[in-house]
Amino acid sequence: MSSIYKRAKTAFIDSNEAQDFVKLDTNIFYLEKLKELLEKPFKFVVVYGEPGVGKTMLLKRVVHEKGDTKLIPYFKPFFSKEEMERAFCKDLFGNEEIDLLSSLNTLEDFSKTIILDEAQLYDVEILEFIRVIADTKKVRFILVMHQNQDEELMAKEHFKTRIYENIAIKPPTKKELLIYIHKRLFAYELVELANTITKTQSDYIYRFTHGNLRLSNKFLFTLFDLLEYFEANHPSLTNTTKIDKKFLEMSAIHLGYIDA
Repeated sequence: MSSIYKRAKTAFIDSNEAQDFVKLDTNIFYLEKLKELLEKPFKFVVVYGEPGVGKTMLLKRVVHEKGDTKLIPYFKPFFSKEEMERAFCKDLFGNEEIDLLSSLNTLEDFSKTIILDEAQLYDVEILEFIRVIADTKKVRFILVMHQNQDEELMAKEHFKTRIYENIAIKPPTKKELLIYIHKRLFAYELVELANTITKTQSDYIYRFTHGNLRLSNKFLFTLFDLLEYFEANHPSLTNTTKIDKKFLEMSAIHLGYIDA
C-alpha cells in the first residue's frame, strides 16, 4: 500500500499548471480582475510580483478559463527579436515568413492579446519592438515579470505612458496558506492527513516562506519526505493522526532556515 506521505509529496511538487490553481480570496480577485480587463481596450497590462507567488499559474488559469483563440500566451521567453517576430507571425496569421507590421493592419483593433511571461528578461530592442506593435492598437500585451525587493522594473519604466493597469501579485496571507495546504491535500483525497495540519503548524511554515507558494511547496514536500522516511524506517516515531513539531523543525533545518 502506498504511503500517504508519498502521495502527499506529490501534492506539493511545484507546478505552474492551470489545473493546480487553488482558489483563494486573493488569487480569485486577480483572476477576475484579469478577465475583466480583457473586455477593455488597452495596450499594456503589467502583472508583477516576487518569484514563486503564482503569476504564471494565474495567467495559465486565465487562458484555461477564457478558452479564447484571441488570447495568445508565451510562457517561455524569446532569445531574440527575430525569434519573437516569427512566432507572432505564425500564431497571428499562420505564416512565419510574412511581414508582421504590415499584416497587423488586417486585424480589428485590440482583437488579439499576447501574454509574455518572464518579460523582465527582455532587452530594450525587444521592448521597443513590442511597443511598436502595441501602438498599432491591433494587438495588446499582458507582460508578466518578476520583481524582487528594490528591483526596478525596466519594462514598467519603458511603457509607463502606455500601461493601462499594473497588477501586483502578493503571496497568500497566513489564513490563506492553511486553506491552500488543505485544498492541495483534499485534491489528492488526503482528507485525514489534511486535518493533521493545524493553524499553528501552517503559521510555522509561513514564518519561513511568508506565504510564497514555491517556497511553501518546497517546505511541505520536504516535510512529507521526512515523514515518509521515518514511517518506513522508524514507524514508532510517526503518528498519522498528528504531525509532531519536531518534523517541522527538521524540515526547516534541512532547508537552511534554522541552524541545527
